[in-house]
Amino acid sequence: MSMADERGELIETDFGKQTEDKSRLSRRQSEASEKNGKPRRSTAAGMTLRIVRRCIVPLIMIVMLAAGLYIGYTVIGNGPAEDVFHWSTWQHLYDLVFGES
Repeated sequence: MSMADERGELIETDFGKQTEDKSRLSRRQSEASEKNGKPRRSTAAGMTLRIVRRCIVPLIMIVMLAAGLYIGYTVIGNGPAEDVFHWSTWQHLYDLVFGES
């Protein structure tokens, strides 16, 4: 172990970049969180928040698709509201558009 390792100073790697050892880096991160006045999140809370952030856009898109189908079929098309989410309704519409003449 070199003297630089024991003191926690910057260590030069094979690639010429300077890095800090892990103990000094974790100490600096904890000091930064204390300065902000915010407690650090646990790993589980961070992962949950990351998953929610990635899933929110597709969920909003699915809700908007359902709302658009409902509005288009019942308000614009004057169809019965209970038929909007039946598979047979949309299969019949597909057959009308793409069916053989």
